Amino acid sequence: MIVSTREMLLKAQRERYAVPAFNFHNLETIQVIVETAAELRSAVILAGTPGTFDYAGRDYAQAIIETAAKKYDIPIALHLDHHEVVEDIKKSIDLGTKSVMIDASHHQFDENIAVVKEVVAYAHRYDVTVEAELGRLGGQEDDLVVDEKDSMYTNPDSAK
Repeated sequence: MIVSTREMLLKAQRERYAVPAFNFHNLETIQVIVETAAELRSAVILAGTPGTFDYAGRDYAQAIIETAAKKYDIPIALHLDHHEVVEDIKKSIDLGTKSVMIDASHHQFDENIAVVKEVVAYAHRYDVTVEAELGRLGGQEDDLVVDEKDSMYTNPDSAK
């Protein structure tokens, strides 16, 4: 069974160990990540970008990771990494994803917050954890490119 990152990370914090997170791209990367984690008896977070889900299909990716979670006796979490489309996030939650990241950082701060609130309201109905990108980190993730001049750290007072 796929577990929540909340449960996984709280246990790791209590017991003072780290949980690795790896981006997967296809069946083969899922296999090598999970087989290695199982060999090391390590919990693991499998993170997929929008491009990965577009390539593999949300239902296929979910099913493959559920199969891996049944096969190995280790905690496995599936995390949506830097997803921007609310409806896609909802589809994954409906399929059983327990951890999502909404990246609405390309919007103005107030609109970003509104989008995050929408995702949180939906996700919490299903006990799904939510990560949000309030600032804008420079660099490239999947098809999202942020020039250094456009990057900004999250203001902790605004986040609060």
